[in-house]
Amino acid sequence: MSTNTDIVDAPLTVLGGGPAGLATGFYARRHGLDVRLFEAADAVGGNARTLQMGPFRYDTGAHRFHDKNPRVTADVKALLGDDLRRIDAPSQIAWRGRRIDFPLAPYDLLRKLPLSLLARIAWEQLSIPRVADDADHFEEMALQSYGPTLARLFLLSYTEKLWGANADRLSPHVAGDRLEGLDLKTFFLEALGGGTTKARHLDGSFYYPKHGYGQIAEATAEALGREHIRTGARVSKLAHDGHRLRRVTINEDEPVHTGTVVSTLPLTLILRLLDPPPPDDIQALAESIRFRHLRLVVLGLDCPRLTPNASLYFPHRSVPFTRLYEPKNRSPDMAPDGQTVVVLERPCHPDTTAWTQPDDTLRAEAVSLLADHSLIEGDEVVASTHHEVPFAYPILEVGAEEKAARLKQYLDRFDNLYRLGRSADFTYTHVHNLYAQARRLTDRIATRSESVA
Repeated sequence: MSTNTDIVDAPLTVLGGGPAGLATGFYARRHGLDVRLFEAADAVGGNARTLQMGPFRYDTGAHRFHDKNPRVTADVKALLGDDLRRIDAPSQIAWRGRRIDFPLAPYDLLRKLPLSLLARIAWEQLSIPRVADDADHFEEMALQSYGPTLARLFLLSYTEKLWGANADRLSPHVAGDRLEGLDLKTFFLEALGGGTTKARHLDGSFYYPKHGYGQIAEATAEALGREHIRTGARVSKLAHDGHRLRRVTINEDEPVHTGTVVSTLPLTLILRLLDPPPPDDIQALAESIRFRHLRLVVLGLDCPRLTPNASLYFPHRSVPFTRLYEPKNRSPDMAPDGQTVVVLERPCHPDTTAWTQPDDTLRAEAVSLLADHSLIEGDEVVASTHHEVPFAYPILEVGAEEKAARLKQYLDRFDNLYRLGRSADFTYTHVHNLYAQARRLTDRIATRSESVA
């Protein structure tokens, strides 16, 4: 039988040391709660780490910290101090030898697209229905919101390459909030007002730490207290009695008694770890949920700067990579003077040749891409490495959200288990949202602990 004292007798157990897990531990400690955090890797940060290659530093993703939640922004500023800087580095799309601003900016399109395309796009802005709020899939949303020409040029092919699925099989929510604002009003506002009249969604300004995005995770871990964090601790089993999680087994042979548990592990992994396992129908449903993995190619270059962009996107299907990001455009401290570093992302499914392709082949493709786009000449590459990012994105296919809801409903039977994070909740979100959610969650946990005590 469970007892309410379990809530206060055992430390709050946090599974996973990425942004969601660290934020949970950080805010829990603010409430005076005892915390223990288990992370399988040898360092915290999850998929938001900063790594080093000789004198070059790079992130495991093109991460930016958005100033969307004043309380969270204040907390992160307090953690990093002057090392958290506001950066203005817009992104662009590589298209037919031109660079198109992204998110799409009408004034920029007017300057860079052929007249025939502009005439077609302008006509479509007047004629498209713009009733995409109830679209059944991403393709329908894109066509109705942006018109066939813009959608097919810049959105549909890139989205299919990124997610590895046809656009008519993807949920309209896969784009998050990145495509908001390009409507008839903003189209003509920018067209008539010029480059100085920008819709708010087109702002390329964000916060970024001096020593890389992983500095946020490291600072959060320090504030949480390293004594509360255990790395190299892989969760291998979650024992339960049907109503509560009773034990977490670490590294196959170390059982740990649990009170309240916050899991940031991928939703499908949580279900696989349950002992006894879930019913067959729940297991089958979990197996049908998919995540997108990433392979990164990192190149140190003997040139001061490659592009002025935060990210450069490659929508054409013939290019295996989806985007390039240059950490030095976020912070000059990411590479030595006179040199720079770039990271190219290749999305993969784990059961494809892209995931198993030799590193040398992938590197050669990356170098060839830079040369083809006249970004490098000759032997500028002075260092290179590779990195794998599993479970980088939940694939929001049509129907996947409903499947995830059923899986989460099953897990809701465990009254001492909470979930938090992009992979744990199977939703696309940002770090500022994760910190805000962690703050609210630990408020609830602390209030519950106080009522029991």
